[in-house]
Amino acid sequence: RVRRKWIIAHVIRIKLSRRHDDVATPTEKTFWKEGFFFATLLSTCPKSGIFNALALSSTAALSSAQILPWRHDPSLPERILQHNDYSGAFNPTARDPPILRKLIAARELNISAWEVLPIPFYKHNWESDLATGFAIAFEFAVGELLGTLFRASVTNDDNVVTIDSSKGSSSIDPATTIDNNEYLKNMMDKKLLAQFNQSIINREDYQIKCTIRPFQAELQHIFAVPVPGLTREVVEQKQYLKAAIYRLHNAYDENGFDENYFDMVTEFAKEIGHTKRTVIAEASLKCKEFFQVKDKNTGQVVQGMEDDCEEEEVIHLVRFEVVTDETERGEREIGSWKLIDVDDLLEGNVFH
Repeated sequence: RVRRKWIIAHVIRIKLSRRHDDVATPTEKTFWKEGFFFATLLSTCPKSGIFNALALSSTAALSSAQILPWRHDPSLPERILQHNDYSGAFNPTARDPPILRKLIAARELNISAWEVLPIPFYKHNWESDLATGFAIAFEFAVGELLGTLFRASVTNDDNVVTIDSSKGSSSIDPATTIDNNEYLKNMMDKKLLAQFNQSIINREDYQIKCTIRPFQAELQHIFAVPVPGLTREVVEQKQYLKAAIYRLHNAYDENGFDENYFDMVTEFAKEIGHTKRTVIAEASLKCKEFFQVKDKNTGQVVQGMEDDCEEEEVIHLVRFEVVTDETERGEREIGSWKLIDVDDLLEGNVFH
């Protein structure tokens, strides 16, 4: 397997593989068409999908054990239907109109206001392109993840990803683990990786078979973390800042954006700087999916679907994060998007 890395910090034209006419539906053809998208694609193995949940489908085999944190469900998480974007317990902008929050986030991605303002019955290209980019990055990440966890064979045929550890032909170095796979760490947040890594006690006792085919992606939420300079890295390095963030948001709750609030923001900026900004976005991905984990010794399905089940339509919710910085020309430099949560396994993995 030839390792490939695509790091795309700005708008880059990507020609995606088209499905054969006798395989793809009109919706799928539209999804996989040639287009533009914002994303950082860090790819090593063929495209695949990622998952995360506890619910099984109607045709899935019920099991007493959950080997992987996996969500196999055709509906959106309830909080999406309730317009809850998991933007932080003390986020002072959470009550702002969604369009204002989207405008601020879009500015961080060098997208003009005209490209954000709503038009009836029309979706702006940048939104669908960003969601499509998330779908692709999501696929790449899970291929590396499951290939590392199960030493699985990962193949891609017309954008249908198959992960099968029973074939025993993985090209991943046997010495590679989740803990030392730096490439994987660049794609996924360490807390999310830990959820998968810690879920399997004796992984050599299990084999996985999974096929995932995304065919529709939709941007659900996007917002900028309200405090300039505040990033996940800064908070992890300076734990005491969490108390300062609480005081800052409490000041807003009491008196809004008054002079005291902005004085506190100014002091906060002296500690962490003010040029960087964190943008968080999430998209829903409709996929055709087959998922199964078997006990190697008995051949019994311990999680997921039976052998004779067909692929089912499911929805995955993927959440990404990126840090932007100010350039000398006053534009925003976009960093690398990183997957921080899937299907609310970590409740949005909020750090602010």
